[in-house]
Amino acid sequence: MDQTLTKLSQLIKPGTLGFYTHFEVTEVVAFEDATCSAINIFTIVSVETRPQNSPQIKGFLNHKRIKLKSLTGWSFGVMRYTQPVSELIPALEILSNSGEWKQSGKSLKMGNLFPLPLQFVPPDSSNAVALNCILKNNFWNGSHVFEWVDKEKLALHPFFDDPRRLQELSEAIQSFVPLRLASISDRLGNLLIQLPVTVLMSKFRHSAGANGLLVELAWHPNATARPLQANCDLEFDGVICGYMSSAILDPETHIPMPHGQGVNRGVIWDEQHQIILSAIGALSSINTISLNMHISDPEPRVFVTKQKGGELKSHSINLSGAPINSLIGEPHSDTNGSWTQKRIYTNELSQLTKDRRFVQYKPGAQQRKISHEDALKDIRHLINLYGEKGVWLWDPYLSAHDILETLFHCKHSGAVLRALTSINEAPDIQPTPSEKYSSNIRMLFTSLLKLLSVKKEPSKRKLNFMERQIAELEGSQSNWRGLHLEYRIRRGQDGWGFHDRFLIFPKTERGPLAWSLGTSVNSFGVNHHILQQVDDGQLVVDAFLDLWEQLNKPEYLIWKKP
Repeated sequence: MDQTLTKLSQLIKPGTLGFYTHFEVTEVVAFEDATCSAINIFTIVSVETRPQNSPQIKGFLNHKRIKLKSLTGWSFGVMRYTQPVSELIPALEILSNSGEWKQSGKSLKMGNLFPLPLQFVPPDSSNAVALNCILKNNFWNGSHVFEWVDKEKLALHPFFDDPRRLQELSEAIQSFVPLRLASISDRLGNLLIQLPVTVLMSKFRHSAGANGLLVELAWHPNATARPLQANCDLEFDGVICGYMSSAILDPETHIPMPHGQGVNRGVIWDEQHQIILSAIGALSSINTISLNMHISDPEPRVFVTKQKGGELKSHSINLSGAPINSLIGEPHSDTNGSWTQKRIYTNELSQLTKDRRFVQYKPGAQQRKISHEDALKDIRHLINLYGEKGVWLWDPYLSAHDILETLFHCKHSGAVLRALTSINEAPDIQPTPSEKYSSNIRMLFTSLLKLLSVKKEPSKRKLNFMERQIAELEGSQSNWRGLHLEYRIRRGQDGWGFHDRFLIFPKTERGPLAWSLGTSVNSFGVNHHILQQVDDGQLVVDAFLDLWEQLNKPEYLIWKKP
C-alpha cells in the first residue's frame, strides 16, 4: 500500500500527468434494510482540474432511493462530491489503516481491499476497452488507473447469485450517471482512482502519401516540454511485422513503418518520469472503399395472400435493380496471395469446431443414428466441461429420454440441473425409404402375431405426457447419486410459448455461457443443423430465469430429485 501511495503522490504532482486541483468521487451505495449500513457497490475517484473557486458538489444524484424488483430489502443511491486534491492521499491512508472510506462525511462499508499494480487504460479504438464503461471521459490520451479490489465480495453475493439484479441496478443508475456496472461485474466492491493524462494532447494517424504513422502533439500551456519517445508496431496474425521507435521533437513527427496488413499500435513514453503519456489500441487504415448503388424499379411486385379467416390481403413490394459496384482505391489482399487469410479462416473454423463453439451436422441418409449418438457426445462434452456449477436445458420438445441422454451424464456431483419443456410432443423423425420398408415389414409381422394370439390383454388407460415422463425417469434404475435435477413444463396461461433450444451454463469461470442447439435433443445430429455458442450468454440466462420463475408452481413441476 505504501508503494502505491508513493507512486500516486508522484503522478498527481503538477505537470507530471496534468495540473490537478480536485478529485470527484462517484459512489454507488447500497442500503440493506436489516443492518441500515451503507455498502460500497462501486466507487470511482476521478482526479481533475477545476477553478479554485468552483462550488463544492456533495449529495445524492437520486432524490429517491432506487429499489429493485428482483432484490427486496435493499435500496440504492448514487453519491457524488468533490474535494481538493490535497486531501486524496490522507483519505487513502485512513482507508489503508482503518479500512474506512468516509470522504462523504459518512462511513462507507468496504470489503478487504487489495491494491493492484498501476494500469494504463487507452481510449477505445477498433476494439472496445472494458474499463471505459466506468471511466470518466477517457476519450483522448488515456488514463492511469489505481485500483483497490475486493477479492471476496462477501456483501455483494446477491448480485452474483442472480445476475439480473445487477442488470436492473445498472440500468437504473444510468439515469443519473453513465456507469455501466453490468458490463464490469468483476469490479463490484472496488475503488478506482482515475488520473487522465492532460499535460498534453496527442493523436496518431496514418500519414498521407507515405508509409508510416504521423504523431501530432501539443503541450498544455502551463507545461514544460520534455523529451518523449514514440514507439509503434505493426501486428498481423500474431506476428510483429514492423517496429519503430522515434524521438518526438516537433509538433508533427513522422514514424516510418512498413506497409502491410495488420493493425498499428502506438505508445508515447516519457523517459524522465518513466510513464506512458498516451497510447492507442488497434489502428487500421482504409485502403479501399466499395460503393454499391441500386436503381429502384418504378413498378412494384404485387400479390395477394389468403388469411386464416378466408379474407384476402394484398401486398406491394418495392423492387431494386442489380447493384452497380464502384471501387475507390486499390483492392488490398495479403502479400502471400491470400493464402494466409484462407489458412486463418480454416484454423479458426477448426478451433471453433474443436471447442464446440460452432459445429455443423450434415448426416447422410444412412448415418443418422450414428450421427445422433456422436452429436449427443458433443452435448455431454460441453456439460462436463462447463457444468460444474449448473446446467440448464431449454427445449420445447424435451422429454425424459432426452434428459437421461444428456443431463444425467453430468459428472459434477450436486450441480444444479434444470430442464424446461413445453406441452408439445416431439415429432417423429421421418424415416428414409429403406428404414420405412423395414418398419412396414415389422408392423406386418406384429399384426400377424396379434391375429394368431387367442389371449387378449386387458386394456390399460393411456398415460398422459407428464405421467410418461415420470414413469421413464423413475424406471431408469438409477441410484440418483449426486443428482440435483428439476424438470418443469410450460403450459396453460403462465409464462409464454418458446421455440428456440438452448444449453445453458449459468455460472462458469468465463461468466454465463449458452449454446443454441439448432434443433431439439430428440433430433440432434439427425438432420442438418448447427450447434453454436451464443455471443451473450447472460441474456439467455436472464430469459430462462424469467420464464422459470413464472413456472414455479406445483402444476408445472414434472419431476424433481432430491
